[in-house]
Amino acid sequence: MLPLRSISLIPIRCRVRFEKFNLASAIGEELRRNRVKIKNGDILVVSSKFAAVSEGRFVELSCVRPTMRAKKIARQYKMLPSMVQIVLNESESLLGGIPGFLLALNAGVLAPNAGIDLSNAPEGWAILYPKSPEHSAQKLRKNMLLQISREKEGRIDKLGVILSDSRVTPTRLGTIGVAIASAGIRPTIDIRGRKDLFENALKVTLAALADQMATAAEICMGEAKESIPVVLIRGVSQAFVTPKTKFEKLMTISPEKCLIISGLKNGNKQ
Repeated sequence: MLPLRSISLIPIRCRVRFEKFNLASAIGEELRRNRVKIKNGDILVVSSKFAAVSEGRFVELSCVRPTMRAKKIARQYKMLPSMVQIVLNESESLLGGIPGFLLALNAGVLAPNAGIDLSNAPEGWAILYPKSPEHSAQKLRKNMLLQISREKEGRIDKLGVILSDSRVTPTRLGTIGVAIASAGIRPTIDIRGRKDLFENALKVTLAALADQMATAAEICMGEAKESIPVVLIRGVSQAFVTPKTKFEKLMTISPEKCLIISGLKNGNKQ
């Protein structure tokens, strides 16, 4: 059994940026401005949109040329054809939609409009996901460790990074957090085989630790003009228990194995 510990959420208020920039350098600068130092075992939760902007992953809608398919889908779901085209370009697959939104898979995450956002961007612009979220998370962790080493801020060998986004869940009102990528931590904890309160062995349960931390960080980040795209989480020691497999890959499952998607498909056959 893991020891009970308190967990701290430290919001990092950042200056607004809407151009390419060095993400690790910017976060280091904002940590100093907020008078926060990274400690061993800390986890940086970074808004995927903040990371995407740093990579120049934003598009002006007026520059997008929609295809006939995009125009047809736009009429069906009452959307801008240019926005539909961006969703088609960025998503792995479309599952359907409602007026104003397409339900799509992007980076293994089921999200409205494939996670592409018009909010917190200048009018007429859309922010995408990072091109390769997992690579972005790994790169940020590596660069943060190099930066800490250069600045001689103490020995850090345990540092986690999570790129987060907000999402809706079926039948629930409002948004929660979701981790679209992680580095340096185990994003899920397999508790199959452990006993419950009545000594029954758990058979299917895995704890989505990275998603839980993304949701916790959302409390600080907010959805409007809070300007807090980075949250430092302290005290989640179980995130650093290294399993035998490469744990950055243990975040998603195929749609065929997803309870909700498979369940809805099977329901249509009744």
